[in-house]
Amino acid sequence: MKIVFGIDDNPRYLMLLKVAVRSLRRLYGPDAPCLCVYAGNREEVPETLAAEGIPLARYRPRLAPELLPQSVQHSVGCFLKLELALVEELAADDMALYCDVDVLFYRPLDALFAMQPRYMGMAREYTAPFYHQHEQLSYMFRERRHVVPMPFPIWTFSSGVVLFNFRRLRRRGLLDHFLAFSLQNVDRIGNLDQSLLNYYFGKRITQLDGCWNCPPYQANCLERAHIIHFHGPKPWDTKSVGMRDLRINHFEKLRHIWMEYLRPDEREHLAGWN
Repeated sequence: MKIVFGIDDNPRYLMLLKVAVRSLRRLYGPDAPCLCVYAGNREEVPETLAAEGIPLARYRPRLAPELLPQSVQHSVGCFLKLELALVEELAADDMALYCDVDVLFYRPLDALFAMQPRYMGMAREYTAPFYHQHEQLSYMFRERRHVVPMPFPIWTFSSGVVLFNFRRLRRRGLLDHFLAFSLQNVDRIGNLDQSLLNYYFGKRITQLDGCWNCPPYQANCLERAHIIHFHGPKPWDTKSVGMRDLRINHFEKLRHIWMEYLRPDEREHLAGWN
């Protein structure tokens, strides 16, 4: 099964991606199947990925930046996960594991690879409560109006790690419906792509154990985590006041482990990011 990442032209995503893949290859060797889906224009990106030996898929998203509200255009890389089943380089894949680039693969993934969720599997989100002010949302598709009731009761699932069942998502135009819903309701969401997935798929999302998407600030992270997700402060962020409350428990230890995957010149480059 391929592990898939998505990035745009934010240079910090590129650094996070390199460490994510290096940690994956520590567990599974240099031939670990991965793919980076890229929606940007900087020639430095494919050159860097080629030097790292990371396969690249250039993709022009349907949810293009110019169609998104200005408030979310800086996060276009996050929205790529919504369209992975349409990426040509994944056309032969029935399943794929999507991960945000700010992850560290800490323990083997074999048990996760063995799962087959109905549509997608996601772990619970512990810091962003599920809230919306709408009882339902609607969208137009092929000249027909469709109504999506908001799923109550439900907790929020985190889209930082998603086990996708592409085979099911490609059936009966489901993905076309979802992207139409997303484009027409993106200005009504509260948490980027994550809210769109939760709003549309609701109870059709399979809950994964938290060990597959575990932030460093959780007290049991070191004992349980297979995939560590630097949700909140990134490993170089040691000073920002706004993230101070999340730099707790195992953040310091795990950020040092993350830093060990960097070359000296890369560590020096990060010094100016605080």
